[in-house]
Amino acid sequence: MKKYLIGVLCLYALPAFSFSLNQESKQEARLFKQFLKSVYAQREGDPRAGEYLEKTLQLAPDSKYLKRMLVAQALAQGDTQQAEAYISYINEGENDAQDWMVYAAYLWKTKDLAQAAQAYEKALQLEPDNVRILYQYVLLLSVMDIDKAVEKLLTLAEEYPSLTGEIYTEIGTLYLRAGNPSQALSYYNKAVEYDPTLPEPRLGRGEIYERSSQYFLMLHEFEELEKMGYANAGTLSRMGSVFLMVKDFPKAEEYFLKAKADDKGDVPSSYFLALLAEQKGDFSRAIGYLKDSQDYDRSASKWLQVSFYQQRLNQPKESLKTLEQAYKKFDGNVEIGYFYALALNGAEEYKKAAKVFKKLLDSNPSYAEARLQYAFTLESLKKYKEMENQLAQLLEADPHNAPALNLYAYSLALRGMRLEEAQQYAARALALFPEDYSFIDTQAWIYFKQGRLDESYDLLVSIPSSVIADNLEIAYHLGAVLYEKGEWEQSRKYLEMARTEIKEAAKLYKKLPPVVR
Repeated sequence: MKKYLIGVLCLYALPAFSFSLNQESKQEARLFKQFLKSVYAQREGDPRAGEYLEKTLQLAPDSKYLKRMLVAQALAQGDTQQAEAYISYINEGENDAQDWMVYAAYLWKTKDLAQAAQAYEKALQLEPDNVRILYQYVLLLSVMDIDKAVEKLLTLAEEYPSLTGEIYTEIGTLYLRAGNPSQALSYYNKAVEYDPTLPEPRLGRGEIYERSSQYFLMLHEFEELEKMGYANAGTLSRMGSVFLMVKDFPKAEEYFLKAKADDKGDVPSSYFLALLAEQKGDFSRAIGYLKDSQDYDRSASKWLQVSFYQQRLNQPKESLKTLEQAYKKFDGNVEIGYFYALALNGAEEYKKAAKVFKKLLDSNPSYAEARLQYAFTLESLKKYKEMENQLAQLLEADPHNAPALNLYAYSLALRGMRLEEAQQYAARALALFPEDYSFIDTQAWIYFKQGRLDESYDLLVSIPSSVIADNLEIAYHLGAVLYEKGEWEQSRKYLEMARTEIKEAAKLYKKLPPVVR
């Protein structure tokens, strides 16, 4: 055959005018050329390999070998339907070991396990020393009958002593998958005892120790792997997690950084390094770690975390931009939609926020917190009728929704409308949370609108001065009450505090009489 192929290649190398090929030779040349194209495509993992093989088969439609190759190619791509088109090769003439092996793989894929086992046995009868066929057969047996698989593997260990350590490891893994960790550990121990340089059984033992919460034994195994030069991002990040559990943060960071050095995008190390950086207040570095993670583009929660860190860095525009990009990227994600709308509210982009909340509630009508924030957004847009509709839905579902009651009361008070109704809502909210300062402020503002200045003042001055300093709306309300009471100097203190943020406070501040020197 080799001489024949060389001859064909030589024919291709000759000038076209030297002599002409007869029809049969031309057909053979086309077949050979197309076959080579198929083989090279398979080697390179080209998805067109199956297509090339089909074209080759068209030139030799009776080729059992090509049909087998097409079945193997289809199985490699997980396409059993395509494999079925050519599986009839098994009934065309005598079969060799490779024929039976590919046929067995097809039967396995189609879940005919008993027939697949028989096909592997026929292959082994023809080539009893073929380790590849035996290994596939054992893998199948491990799905069907683990004890039979172990028996076959132990026989293989006797026949091939150089593979004993690997075989013990494989038996340990079979038992681990079957949910028998004690047997698995026994064979991993045998593997390490037989060949201490094997990394796989140590990794298996480490996994068993981790599952049984024997973390220091797990650390010992992984440390041995590190000494042997077999540590990787997976083992290193798991070691970091153990140190994190015992609150040895410097050691945890050391191992997470080692994991990251091995694999920059390692997901666990990136996540935990971000948390450790957050703990130190280094939010810029935390953002960097999260963005390095190989799942960043697929993880909505990590985008949320980045936006949170940007807020902590006092970068509200960057935080909003991150959420805007995430909203487009993770269309339909409830958390992203909610926090994006909240950020839009914070930036006073109420129209955009309303659209986001509405879309979110269309698909998640029971999301009470989103509906409450949507009502707040509508109030800011002065769309009071729709706001009241949203609040009515919330209170129908939960009459004890204190924030909804308070928002209803406050909105009516701001507009100076239906103050008796506002009073009822405020009273219900305060009955639920009597020490909530925002609820107290709402009640005080209703009293103010009703002209009950002393009652309003008494409520507002009961709020701690530190809370008033942090809440400029309460400061404005206290300033307004004092202004109406004629206590202008005291009023000035609170209006001056609030006037930079609240327009009404600035207007009222201008009405104050000049300071007497």
